[in-house]
Amino acid sequence: MTSRLFIKPGQTEQEIKWAKIWFKQLSQFHQRDARQDWEFGAEDVIAFLRSKRDAGMPAWKRLKVIRGLMFYRRLVVQKPDDDLVPLHEKMEQIILIERARDGGYDTIEEAVGKINPNESDAIQAFRRALRRTGKALRTENAYVSKVKAFMTARGLTCLADFGAIGAVDVEAHLTDLAVDGNVSASTQNGAFHGLLSFFTLVLERDMGRIEAIRASKGKQIPTVMSAREVSSVLDELQGVHLVIAKLLYGCGMRISEAIRLRVKDLDFDNRRVEIHQSKGGKSRVVPMPEELVAALKRYVASRRTLHEHDVADGTASVWLPHALSKKYPSAHREFRWQYLFASARFSKDPRTGELHRHHLHEDTFPTHLRKAVEAAGLTKHVTSHTFRHCFATHLLWSGTDIRRIQTLLGHSDIKTTMIYTHVDNRCGPVVVSPLDRLARETAA
Repeated sequence: MTSRLFIKPGQTEQEIKWAKIWFKQLSQFHQRDARQDWEFGAEDVIAFLRSKRDAGMPAWKRLKVIRGLMFYRRLVVQKPDDDLVPLHEKMEQIILIERARDGGYDTIEEAVGKINPNESDAIQAFRRALRRTGKALRTENAYVSKVKAFMTARGLTCLADFGAIGAVDVEAHLTDLAVDGNVSASTQNGAFHGLLSFFTLVLERDMGRIEAIRASKGKQIPTVMSAREVSSVLDELQGVHLVIAKLLYGCGMRISEAIRLRVKDLDFDNRRVEIHQSKGGKSRVVPMPEELVAALKRYVASRRTLHEHDVADGTASVWLPHALSKKYPSAHREFRWQYLFASARFSKDPRTGELHRHHLHEDTFPTHLRKAVEAAGLTKHVTSHTFRHCFATHLLWSGTDIRRIQTLLGHSDIKTTMIYTHVDNRCGPVVVSPLDRLARETAA
């Protein structure tokens, strides 16, 4: 039987290092002297692996043990490793079974998994089209859910059924959502854009003019905390959640942008933070608050320690977008590409099944924020995004040009940024309430 292991250029030195480590542990387990040329066999390895399994070592790491011992045979003592090949194959099967059960790992939300062949041909075609245009997985799933709902409502089961479907059907569906479904304007807009993308990308035809009754959405102004309120909320946070909150308020980041920061995005010398793969796939640069420099440096140092531990374990890896992973095939192991706010557990790439140390989940921060807001005694509806509103509004109050604020927020249209002028009571003459005027006149 021929060994299945292949050695890449430059890999030998690292493999020999780990081969010796695993052989030493195997020898200690069997109470053998690792300095002697002990000719261990498959049964010795199996007993060792069982002890590791019972101690909680996952299958993917036990596979690394087998690989290390195979390399020890071939590269150190230069003897055949044929009797260990069946163990290697068996462990690969165990890993596949564990992965099929999801193995207790989180799924990397940015990664796009394989297309489900059990879905309708229309949905499969839609997913492929969305991926060709580079849509995020979250957007893909949102659009797909809207098209599925449309298909269910209209009794459509496959792509061929769309032959007679046109603008009238879409109008009726959107009207039903607004009138009978009583949905919000954002939900109806999501359905409209999902169907528009389907018509454009899959059916390759114009959806036509839509005259549906639209769900109403009044003019909204963002909730903004005062500086004192921001301070009171920050006082109730600690650790990584405090640092994230300060990034949201100090840099105007979205929560998704903060948790996806990589080590390389921090420029301490120039006091800048780079934000990549933001909404719409855009990038921008924001100033690094002096207040955060020391804390961020501490997190970089602790992140380096964790990375070195992963390197020593042979598990160092971070998820990269497909284009980057192809352009820089070894970048996923480099420290600079690692997420700053790393998860304590590994996550699985649904496309490849590979394990990476991903960033903190986006849902962890809101829970801590809610508790902090309650502890601070605030009755305002405060979310992660409220800090971004505060960043923009407080800058406007301090006299910062709105075009500069637009750039810092990454808005494409100045109209989006102009919403913050509606909560600015410091621009222009201050309006005195008639009630206050009445009280003053009465007092006089």
